[in-house]
Amino acid sequence: MLIICIQVLGAEYFVYYDSLIPIYRSLYEIEPFFEYTHVVKIQYERPRTEIVKIREGHQPTILIHGIDPWEIKGVWTIYKKAFIESWKRLLPAEYGLYIFIYPSLDVPLEQIAEKLVEEILKFDEKVNIYAHSMGGLIVRYMLCNKEVRSQIGKIIFAATPHIGSPFADFIITDKKLLKLHPKWNLIKSMLISANLTGSFIEAPNYSYLIFGKTHPEIPSGIEFINFAGSVPNSLIESFRNSVETNFLTTQGLNLLAIISKLLYDPDSDFVQNDGMVPLKSATYFGNAVVFDGYDHADFILSDIIINEAIKYLYFSQSTTVFEGLGRKGASVNR
Repeated sequence: MLIICIQVLGAEYFVYYDSLIPIYRSLYEIEPFFEYTHVVKIQYERPRTEIVKIREGHQPTILIHGIDPWEIKGVWTIYKKAFIESWKRLLPAEYGLYIFIYPSLDVPLEQIAEKLVEEILKFDEKVNIYAHSMGGLIVRYMLCNKEVRSQIGKIIFAATPHIGSPFADFIITDKKLLKLHPKWNLIKSMLISANLTGSFIEAPNYSYLIFGKTHPEIPSGIEFINFAGSVPNSLIESFRNSVETNFLTTQGLNLLAIISKLLYDPDSDFVQNDGMVPLKSATYFGNAVVFDGYDHADFILSDIIINEAIKYLYFSQSTTVFEGLGRKGASVNR
């Protein structure tokens, strides 16, 4: 096996090629479950763990991103830029806005949460938190620190896999075992396609996202709400969502949702999902709002969702503000 090394700085990842075509990316060497000719090992610099100020203002909100497959190419990925721009455009100018940046692929969440605690304790007033996807798990680890709890205003867990996702199971599980699955060919195609399009890079921290993984409970007295999504059930809704947000991400997440319907029985808890996270997982702690017809990426892209988040964080005393949203959202209780 030929391994070519390209040096940048810091951590490393591997790209498996079939001739000139990249087939699969991973942060560690794997036993390939596909045909390949050579491997390129590339070193990259991990993002620095810090809270970055977007703008000053009172009652600040801190954005916390989820696992970011593209951080191997640099800190400011399309994901993070879109996250910031959506909130910067919609959040009234008098409110402060920050984003918590961290290496999401291979640094333990417990370690990242400790740094988040340090950063939040530097603020001289309470902060709100909008945590997307795995970012919500970091918040749960952060809340283990009793001192930081008094510094938190409201929290929104947006599409957080509180009890994991079966998609992560497929990424982490030994592919030798997966080959015994009756629908292995479908799983194999899904993994290669999702990896090539950047939906994931095989990395250690996906182990935090496997279904059934336990994380710290949310302490009593914390004011929070869960935002959850369910991909569009019709072509009209899917097209509308593509126009409102991003065509490529919408179609990619719709494809993963379709695959989940092929893999699981119709009554499975995994069938209803946002393309990444099952509804059961995102709403696990109750006190949830489900945005029907919206996918995992919409929680950083959709004006409708972000405006509802702003309404909850700044202009509401309770979750009753979300009642009667119809297609845009519905109250869900565990």
